[in-house]
Amino acid sequence: MNRRMGWWGTGTLAAAVLAGPALAETPRVKAQPAPGFGAAGLTVRSGVAAWSGNVGEETGVGTFLALVGEIPVVTAVGLEVGYEGSANGYDDARRGTLWRHNGGVLAKVGPTLFSQWKPFVGAGAGVSYFHPTPMDVGSAFKKGWGAEVPLAAGLEYRYSGVTAGLRATYRVLVARDFAPTSADVGNLFSGDLSLGMRF
Repeated sequence: MNRRMGWWGTGTLAAAVLAGPALAETPRVKAQPAPGFGAAGLTVRSGVAAWSGNVGEETGVGTFLALVGEIPVVTAVGLEVGYEGSANGYDDARRGTLWRHNGGVLAKVGPTLFSQWKPFVGAGAGVSYFHPTPMDVGSAFKKGWGAEVPLAAGLEYRYSGVTAGLRATYRVLVARDFAPTSADVGNLFSGDLSLGMRF
């Protein structure tokens, strides 16, 4: 019995000695860094919007909601593609709302500071469909299309793979057919908060 235990103990000790280096050489899984500003991501933006010119005289301050996908192009340059919908009530609340549905692209340029902050400026192009409701006779608007050039500036903050930011956008309307009675159609200004995820 003692001889068997001796052989068993010797075998166990030998196995442990041989297995030790093998276990030591087992590669450890390294933690991957959280996606940063150089990764693609989705962002939700929401805020206030107001028109200038004659359209601004006909409408009040409204709100908007946007869903945007961002694709990195090169270092410090990104491209946004997304949808934005806005609603501005008429100055006379009984008359209804001017709805806007926009699809567009925006090129953003800006450095990453201290690995977590990103100031940026951007410019792009978009197409909007305008739908005033209700379609009463007294409205200055009708259903129609418009082409826009958005100019934006803002600041984003990154924490792990999540981003948050502030932005101001001025949209220059370069073509329109939704406000036939307005010689000076006006442009759209918006300010917003954003929350996004990089992956």
